[in-house]
Amino acid sequence: MEAPIPKLPTPYSDSSKFGASNQRALSRSVSARDTGRRFWTRVSGSAQTPLIRQTLSLVAPICAGLLLVKWDFASYDAAIAAYILLAVLLIPTNLAATFAKMSARDRLKLRDGSQRSMDAYPGVERILNTLGERSLRERIRLLSAALGAVALIAVRDLETGNTLGSLLLGASMALGALCFLNSLMLDDSLPMRSNSFPLLSLHAPTLHDSTLNKPLSDLMIAHLDPETAAAWDDWKISLLDSVRGNQTPDSAVEHLLRAVHLNEQGLLDDARLMTEAKRVFKVTAIDSLIDRSNKFNLRSLRTLLAHTKAWEPGLFRLIDRLQDSAIRGDHSMNEIPWRLDLDLPPRCSQGQADLFVMLHNNTGVTTNVKIDVVVAEGEPALQTIRVEARASRRIDRARATDQVDSLGRLLDDATVLWIGLAWPDSKLGSHPVQVTLRGEHGKTLSSVVVQTTLSSKAQQESAGQRMSDAASAVRRLALSIAD
Repeated sequence: MEAPIPKLPTPYSDSSKFGASNQRALSRSVSARDTGRRFWTRVSGSAQTPLIRQTLSLVAPICAGLLLVKWDFASYDAAIAAYILLAVLLIPTNLAATFAKMSARDRLKLRDGSQRSMDAYPGVERILNTLGERSLRERIRLLSAALGAVALIAVRDLETGNTLGSLLLGASMALGALCFLNSLMLDDSLPMRSNSFPLLSLHAPTLHDSTLNKPLSDLMIAHLDPETAAAWDDWKISLLDSVRGNQTPDSAVEHLLRAVHLNEQGLLDDARLMTEAKRVFKVTAIDSLIDRSNKFNLRSLRTLLAHTKAWEPGLFRLIDRLQDSAIRGDHSMNEIPWRLDLDLPPRCSQGQADLFVMLHNNTGVTTNVKIDVVVAEGEPALQTIRVEARASRRIDRARATDQVDSLGRLLDDATVLWIGLAWPDSKLGSHPVQVTLRGEHGKTLSSVVVQTTLSSKAQQESAGQRMSDAASAVRRLALSIAD
């Protein structure tokens, strides 16, 4: 009688204990890395530590330089102490950068249980490359401080002679200068400081639709990092049974974001904000919006809206002008056939800018139109976008006093475009941009010309500055809510 063949375990089957234990081990590893990231980031940015690091990275090479010129009051001990203290203070920043890179890779690349890889979302590689570059710069900075101290100790304690001693002092000074330059770039912005949306400040929008069907929602989604964007998609799916019968998850969220924007502007109090939320969401959804343990609630929506507003203030300027025109009963709202408004930063750098166009069709008939964007010396010089302009409903000045309803009707009826403009890096100075609205047969219906000034220096609305402003806006809002 043959012995039964033993059944080998299938490591990744549903019934396998090995697979479950492996997932638990992976979860513990991911959690440990993220805990390390939070701890070392908090240590690196605590109190006046960044300012102390920058000060020491400036003082250390100056002390080495004074030794090189043989100043009478220069001290080897003081210079060495400055380098050693700087190196000690750079250890937490190196650990923070290392744990941040590992934590980001865990969030974006690993498949842990039900979590999916974020490779389908744009911006993953950019975030990982940014954190990898920062980790490299941190190591260079720490190594520069340590080698600077070693060079000074060698000159002090060994018989190096004048020539070698001068070379070592010069090297120490150069290493300190390298450390100082890296400190200027690194200490002003510690990544992944937020626990709710740690990757948000590292994301820059790359691909987006030209037409914004739901302006606030579409703009916000374009500025979400891959992890938050995936969670947003799951949250929207979970809202299918939590919205009122006349709403969809998309329309309900857009309505809520409009109310949050008006609340932030001081045009809507908190009680009315909750009333507007109840108009589109059922009671179960309202409870989750109030619950701070949920990833997406009223508090986090304020944070994400502040982040989006810091990135793209142009659209919000258009919305504010639209709201103001409705309240004042401006004749452009009803009396002229086409209302064309646009926003372009007066100054931009890095050869790029974002143009926002808002169109209202007051003819009473839905019409196909073309919008030509002519950019002097741009790349390309001409962009033509064909859109279907819905007929706008007339806004009664008496009804315009209801801020949410009037803004909702105006944005629902508007055609909103988000158009990226670009110029060669060599182009500087004032450049005109012309936006022309043409009818179905090519007839010019409206035309607006605006100017923007190209600069080689970083301006307030350059991509890097907007990323920094967005991170600062999120931190300020988080602190104000905590208070």
